[in-house]
Amino acid sequence: MTIFFSSIHELIAQSAISAHSGEVLSSLMGESFRQAIVLAQQVSDTDIMGQIKNAWDNFVESGQIWALIIGMVLGYGFRGFRGG
Repeated sequence: MTIFFSSIHELIAQSAISAHSGEVLSSLMGESFRQAIVLAQQVSDTDIMGQIKNAWDNFVESGQIWALIIGMVLGYGFRGFRGG
């Protein structure tokens, strides 16, 4: 994963030091057009459905599904006792 920020600290410093709102806007607009902020990400595994299936299988195999079901049943029961 590659992240490149081009002088974002300079943008923040200029807007914090500047006393007039017009100066803030002009300095931000000028800098943002002259120096682009580039965010790049390299994705190696694009199989989204496979990732969802693996996560679900892990959820079932680890027993977390039973905790979810028991929690929902107990929560529904407590809701009935409270009258809500």
